[in-house]
Amino acid sequence: MAAWSDEQILMMLRRAHEPQAGGDSIRNLDKMSASKCGALGEKLLNAGRTNEAEQCFFVALKKSEQDGELLIQCMAAISLGRLCRKRGDSQQSMTLLQQSLDLAERLEDQRLQGINYGEIGQLFRIQGQYTKAADYYKKSIEIDQEIGNERGQAVGFCNLGSVYLRQDDYERAIKACEKSLAISLSLRDENLTATSYCNLGSIYQQQSRYDRAIEMLLKSLEISDSLGNEQISADAYHNLGNVYLEMGQFDTAISIHEKALNIFRRFEDEPRMAQIYCNLATSYQHKGVTARALEYNDKSLKISERIGDQHGAAIVNLNFGNVYLQADDLDQARQHYAKAQSLFEMLDLSHEAQKAARVLKTL
Repeated sequence: MAAWSDEQILMMLRRAHEPQAGGDSIRNLDKMSASKCGALGEKLLNAGRTNEAEQCFFVALKKSEQDGELLIQCMAAISLGRLCRKRGDSQQSMTLLQQSLDLAERLEDQRLQGINYGEIGQLFRIQGQYTKAADYYKKSIEIDQEIGNERGQAVGFCNLGSVYLRQDDYERAIKACEKSLAISLSLRDENLTATSYCNLGSIYQQQSRYDRAIEMLLKSLEISDSLGNEQISADAYHNLGNVYLEMGQFDTAISIHEKALNIFRRFEDEPRMAQIYCNLATSYQHKGVTARALEYNDKSLKISERIGDQHGAAIVNLNFGNVYLQADDLDQARQHYAKAQSLFEMLDLSHEAQKAARVLKTL
């Protein structure tokens, strides 16, 4: 915690002592070992009780530092790093993950090193730094291949596929996700299988192969719903909503996106919330409900800018431009298209930048 500010430590301590409804076990954290605190945190996190999970991880980190338990310290830092990423605090997340990576290297624990590389890759992906994200995912995969960690490889290929999708490299995205799916099926890991189907559905949606996309996403939902894994279900709903949005079934898209949004809110997953707000805005724009479209775009942009998601901010600015153009507010439309073009160019996404530039030439 040496890298944390006094204010951050005080805030976490206050939260760790806040009483929680139904959280009897949380009140006994001071009597529990660091490892038990961490295990309880994972259990609460999987149940969507994010604040209580954070308290457990924080206490686990504090106790393991005091007791010199490097392994528990490393794992607690990873868990807190993930939570900070989902809440949009990229800087604190990077600090924690780098701390965890340093510990994993001291422990010479390659499995934990691989996990950290993957988590850091997630951060870079959210920030739109796709080349860096891919590099870290590849490092993670290389380690997992070296130590024979097949599950880690499946996760890595799934993440790598997501980066290729963001770069509009559909062929490599499909190959990576199919590798992930093949490993997941061989391991009979249903959670990973559901995630792989979900990511394949997203790729097919981007290719406008809607029947294939729906097939993949329904397979994902069938598995995740049977497992009670709401986070995977939310991702599948999110992608399914996008399919119906592109098919012009806007009311269906809104209904499905709202299902996903309710879950992401509960898990305090701000990057995903920003994406859903953006998609809801697009649905309302196509329905001609300008006020709602502007409202949801504004919510999305505020989150994207706060968490440093430049790709997300670029997409929202493009959407803002579309709404203002539809409303004949050409000055606002120009400003947002120009901002979108600038961000896309900075991210080296020339295809998207050209879209904004073409519209600007007509205004």
